[in-house]
Amino acid sequence: MNQDNLKVALVTGAAGGIGAATAQVLYEQGFKLVLWDVTDKFDELLINDQDRVITQQVDVTNLDQIQQALQNVRARWGGVSVLINNAGISPKKPDGTGYGILDVSPQEWKKVVDINLTSLLTLIQQTAPDMMAQGWGRIVNLSSQAARTRATVPGVAYVCTKTAVLGLTRYAAEELGPHGITCNAVTPGRIATPMTASAPAEVTARLNNNTPLRRMGTVREVANSIAFFCSPQADFISGAVLDVGGGLFMQ
Repeated sequence: MNQDNLKVALVTGAAGGIGAATAQVLYEQGFKLVLWDVTDKFDELLINDQDRVITQQVDVTNLDQIQQALQNVRARWGGVSVLINNAGISPKKPDGTGYGILDVSPQEWKKVVDINLTSLLTLIQQTAPDMMAQGWGRIVNLSSQAARTRATVPGVAYVCTKTAVLGLTRYAAEELGPHGITCNAVTPGRIATPMTASAPAEVTARLNNNTPLRRMGTVREVANSIAFFCSPQADFISGAVLDVGGGLFMQ
């Protein structure tokens, strides 16, 4: 087996926030990168390295786009060995809070489920055969602290999908483990991103005050945790949930 084939990482939602930071950290650690987003506005520092970075404008809910993009990756590098399921959405009302049980629309519910949950399953299905063929793979799913504790600010669709991601992670770890593939989840707390910037200032202040470290996290701090699961130091860790929330959630 060519060890270079084990260093091809696909990052979804890679044009900004946690996805862009994760791409940067993995790049610094020597990975080849496949960067996906619904936009084509990727980090200039990364896209300039055409030997190690492929950028593709992909809707993670569109199976045809996914299969065509992966076909191009396989033709160039043989396939994907690391999957970072980062793409996600958290729709908000004008006041910055999410829609609850009594006011979430069927259309919003379906859209959030399709992006935050179903796309993760689809991408695992589409990339796991490459990992199985080489006897090695790493999958990291992005969930949320909203899946671990009481949360209403993000909205019911977001909370339910991010909770389901933890179940998908455990199931994938069990089924794919015999093939040398680990699957773990990272649950960020309040992280400074455009998504959290839409929340009311009083909500952010209250959550920061409830966080032992008394601040929001950075995208780089989450990215470092994601990269850990892709490193040799995590070779015997699978089905785990890593809370990156400054102590906001404690079991």
